[in-house]
Amino acid sequence: MKDSAVKGRRRGPEADVSTLLGDDHEVFKAVLSGEEVGPVAVVGDPFSGRGPVLDRAVRDLDATRVSLDPGDGVDRIRARIDGGPVVIEDCQHLYERRIGGFEELSAFLDDLASIDATVVTGWNRYAWAYLAAVQSLDREFPVTVEIQPLPAERVAELVLDRYDVMPAFVADDPERGGSFVSTRHEIGWRDWSVSVPIPTLSPVAVKDLFSDGNLDPKDVTFGRLATVSNGNLGVATAIWETRHGSEVRPSDIAVAASDRDLDREEAFCLRIVLAKERINRAQLTGIVDGLDRVLGRLARDGLVTVEDDIVELVPAAVPAAAPATDRGRIL
Repeated sequence: MKDSAVKGRRRGPEADVSTLLGDDHEVFKAVLSGEEVGPVAVVGDPFSGRGPVLDRAVRDLDATRVSLDPGDGVDRIRARIDGGPVVIEDCQHLYERRIGGFEELSAFLDDLASIDATVVTGWNRYAWAYLAAVQSLDREFPVTVEIQPLPAERVAELVLDRYDVMPAFVADDPERGGSFVSTRHEIGWRDWSVSVPIPTLSPVAVKDLFSDGNLDPKDVTFGRLATVSNGNLGVATAIWETRHGSEVRPSDIAVAASDRDLDREEAFCLRIVLAKERINRAQLTGIVDGLDRVLGRLARDGLVTVEDDIVELVPAAVPAAAPATDRGRIL
């Protein structure tokens, strides 16, 4: 990274669990205190903060933690469970999107039914939605809590706390329409769609701008960052790190998006990566036609990286990847 603020990055605090879970926090506290029983699912967008919530469960329950990687199956879980509470991270790796790809997941759910101890599981939201639709996964978890979007002021606080050096915040030139730079949004119906410009500021920021026309450029910048990232701290931090220079304008906060529409194979492949976050290249072989070319194009568009046969979703690209696959009506 060229920016001095990026060079001066430190880890900084994570969002607190109560903020991440919102109204679901009381339910989660009941799980940790033993008032709620049964398997628990923690569901969230890619990079949105499932980790801190699961960290809290490990600490409060004094639980064994199992982190799943691409290609891991139920045997990895069985080898770590010793009868006590257990926290299982990245459960989206327990299935593959192919014929016969649910055996490991089915075996896990069978085991889950026979475990008396508290089991807290973490799931990618896109994988959860897919499995709820095709496998009725949600029926197996009497308690489900979801990661909530963070408000703009909290995004600003947490992002700023990660750096020792900050840039100067500079207002956009009103004549250039910088405060109203739009992002692409498509409304589809049947076989056609139309691109519609939408403001990238939050509704509150737009209201304030019209009321006095004199917003602090720092507030506008982070209002835009929260809107573009949908309040996802991991995504917001990644987008922030893509900027360069000693000055930052609101219009510098942008979604890393391709200038072209994805074809069906690209959208299907990207949806799988979106649901997995990390996936073995081998799992895509045979279900994505022309895989090498598809991955090459997605990588050039900045949506994924491919290294050592692992395909990973680029955090800053989530705001572009999600609508791109939604437009293709891919579950």
